[in-house]
Amino acid sequence: MVLQVNCRIVYNKAIELWNLVDTYNPDVVIGTELWLKEDINNAEVFMVDFTTYRKDRTARGGGVFICVKSIIASTELWVDEDYEMIAVEVKGKDPKYMWEIIGIYNAPNEGTLAIERLTACSLSTRNLTK
Repeated sequence: MVLQVNCRIVYNKAIELWNLVDTYNPDVVIGTELWLKEDINNAEVFMVDFTTYRKDRTARGGGVFICVKSIIASTELWVDEDYEMIAVEVKGKDPKYMWEIIGIYNAPNEGTLAIERLTACSLSTRNLTK
C-alpha cells in the first residue's frame, strides 16, 4: 500500500504524519510540501523503520520525499537538480517485480515543464528489457 500526503511543513507535523502511517500501515509514503532544509536530519522527522529519500527545495517551502519500509529493498534511481522530483526503485519479494516510484511536486508557475522533465528522466533510466 502507498500513502500519499501533502505535508506542508512536515517538521512541525511529524507526529500527525506518523499517526497516519501507524493507522494505514503503508509500505511506501510519498509526500510533497516537505519544507525541510538539508541541515535537518531524517531521524529528526521520519521513522527509523523506513528508508527515506528526499529532494529539498533550496528556497522557502516545497520539497518531496519517498519513505519505503526498511524491510523492502529500495534504491534511489535519480534526483532532478532543477525540479522537485525523486525516483526510487522498489523490489518485490519476487525479484521479477520492481516498481519505479516517483515523488514530484509540480508548482503552478512551472506549467508542463516539470512533467516534460519527468518524462525525459523516467524514459532515460528505464530498462526496456525487463
